Amino acid sequence: MNSILFLALISIIVWLWQDALRCREYAIQQCRKICNEMNVQLLDQTVALASISFKKDSGNRYRLLRRYNFEISPEGANRHSGFIILSDYRIIHIEIDFPDGPVILQKDKLITYH
Repeated sequence: MNSILFLALISIIVWLWQDALRCREYAIQQCRKICNEMNVQLLDQTVALASISFKKDSGNRYRLLRRYNFEISPEGANRHSGFIILSDYRIIHIEIDFPDGPVILQKDKLITYH
């Protein structure tokens, strides 16, 4: 009986780890797409997980939100930070900080995250 519980626990951990990797790859893919559309460079070609939280949506259900930070460069010299928030594989919010002020590319009003 203990070995079955142990195997079930290991299976859940592996599944959560694989899901986190898939979500990170999706975030990288979306950031690359955004950078191509904006004609800027995604620095380091990656994103970094900044936080994980649970928030309620408009239907009063809890959703897992993952925030990934990234950096871009319009001309190769200056770095600008940004972040993308995902709920599963749905983009909730994208924001990039420029010297003139932040640029919000997408904001989902169904989930409050601030």
